[in-house]
Amino acid sequence: MDHKEDLLTGERIKIFVGEFGSGKTELAVNYALRLKQQGYHTAIIDIDLVKPYFRTRESRALLEDKGIVVVAPEKKYSQAALPVLPNDVARLLYQEDCQVVMDVGGGESAIALGQFHEKFADNPYLALLVVNTRRPFTGTPEDIVDAFQRIEQSSRLKITGLVSNTNLAGETTAQHVMEGLSIVEQAAGILGLPIRWVVIPEWLSDEVSVSYPVFILRPYTIYPWMT
Repeated sequence: MDHKEDLLTGERIKIFVGEFGSGKTELAVNYALRLKQQGYHTAIIDIDLVKPYFRTRESRALLEDKGIVVVAPEKKYSQAALPVLPNDVARLLYQEDCQVVMDVGGGESAIALGQFHEKFADNPYLALLVVNTRRPFTGTPEDIVDAFQRIEQSSRLKITGLVSNTNLAGETTAQHVMEGLSIVEQAAGILGLPIRWVVIPEWLSDEVSVSYPVFILRPYTIYPWMT
């Protein structure tokens, strides 16, 4: 069964949260591009303040070339981790004709997002915890539950689903995806939450079959060490 069109339904504000190495930024970029391809006016907001290389702004040129509004710190701050939020966040949250994708890290990023708590009360959103069981802090069901509770408390968001995104970048195998999904399923059971999507790299799209909604992911981000 093909579930991919399910990605384009529901709340117009989608918030991807996750720990270091979860892959949420690549997922946010892919999701924004998918929305735009479907004809939606789309904006992506970078609120990952902690890590200087794993943020949406590295894909800014690609996104803007496709007509996606990118809200991120100014270029002169691109290698800094500052506890400040980009301009225009509040305006976009209230812009009803715009699909908003938010890339939010843990730690200071989640805390900073908390200041928009009242605005989120006015604007329905879908907040999803992106989990890569091959990374620190989310390798076991208990770790995932701890990350969930920590980020939800810091951000003051209500996280309503998990995204299974176990990967080892270009070395990802079907076995990695399925083993990670098994761990995420256990965490979902503990938390009483659904697995909203299973992310599958495009080169494995014909090798992995699951009963959950699927997101086929194409790597877009080029990091400094790859050039």
